Order: sequence, then C-alpha cells, then structure tokens
Amino acid sequence: MSRYHGPKLRIIRRLGQELPGLTTGTLTRRPNAPGYAASQRKGMQKVSEYGQRLKEKQKLRFHYGLTEKALRNLFDKAYASQGDTGRNLIGLLESRLDNLVWRAGLTRTIPAARQLIGHGHINLGGRRAKSPGQAVSVGDVIQVREKARNREDIRVTVNAPLLERPSGLKVDLDTLAITIEALPGADQIPMPVNIQKVIEFFAK
Repeated sequence: MSRYHGPKLRIIRRLGQELPGLTTGTLTRRPNAPGYAASQRKGMQKVSEYGQRLKEKQKLRFHYGLTEKALRNLFDKAYASQGDTGRNLIGLLESRLDNLVWRAGLTRTIPAARQLIGHGHINLGGRRAKSPGQAVSVGDVIQVREKARNREDIRVTVNAPLLERPSGLKVDLDTLAITIEALPGADQIPMPVNIQKVIEFFAK
C-alpha cells in the first residue's frame, strides 16, 4: 500500500487522535469521526480487539508517514534486535532523518521535512542526504544546505517551533545545524500510543 496523500484532517478524525507529525490540524472544531452521525442513528458498535490494535498501528503509520510495507519492515527489524521490541520500534522511527528534521523544528510537519530532504536541501554528515528514511546516529550532524538557509518558511519555523525540541537535539540557529547528542526516546514520542497493541497487531 502506498503512502497516504489524502485529506489529513479526516485521518485524525477517524483515529480520534491528533498526529502532529502528519498535520498541524486539530480536532477542536470537528472532534467526531467521519460518519459519526450515521453511526449514532444505527447504534454504536463496540470496537473489536483487532480494531483497537489496528488503530494504534495506524497512529504510527500516519504520524511518521510510512507505507504499510515500510512499517512492517521496521517492526521486523525491531523484533529481531535485542531488547524490548516496542522501544526498539520507537527508536527506529524516531531516528529517521525526516522525523529529526521535524523534531528539531525546521519544518511544521514530517511531510514538509520529507519534501525538504527530497529537494536536496539537507546535508547529513557533510553530504547531501539521500533519503528521508535514512537512519541517524548519535554524533551525526544534520544541516540545511547553504542555498536554503535564508528561506523564510524555515527561519520562521525554526525560531518558533510548534513542539518543544527534544533535549538531545542541539540546534545552531545561525547555521541551521542540528547536532544529535541523544536520540528521542520512547517516552518522548509526541502523542499517546499503545505500543503493545502495535506489537500484537504485527505478531498475529
């Protein structure tokens, strides 16, 4: 299944959860899921255990902007690694280049970060970044390439980030360089998610 390109507000309404990586939109004006009025007339049906697992998995998929196959591959990698599978999975997601560009406050959403990388405006380790999904490690430096450093959208966003930056990301506002001193942990994910249900979804 390909990456989602449809209405973003519809997704957060369906999941009943704001996803800051996907969109800056909120549920304030339209908190109910699409089709909520019709479902009320018919009588609400209890969400199945599978439905609960699917919902938690979809939170991760849409927040980080992944295809089903990409998320499954990350789960398989997390499962095969030593330690807690849930923490491993969150660690892999949070260490993606597009996520860290967003978490550092260079863009308003992860899709915007992906576009910035795709257009060749981001360096990783002194070289032009190849892919939004590149894994970033502690000690790496992410930097906006010189030709894009004076872009108004980047300057406005980096000086007034929508979310608090993780403490391990040190940003030089003059050169727009991000030094990775520590990767965001599972306790720093900017939305509530039941990672155990995600594991159960893929384990079945």
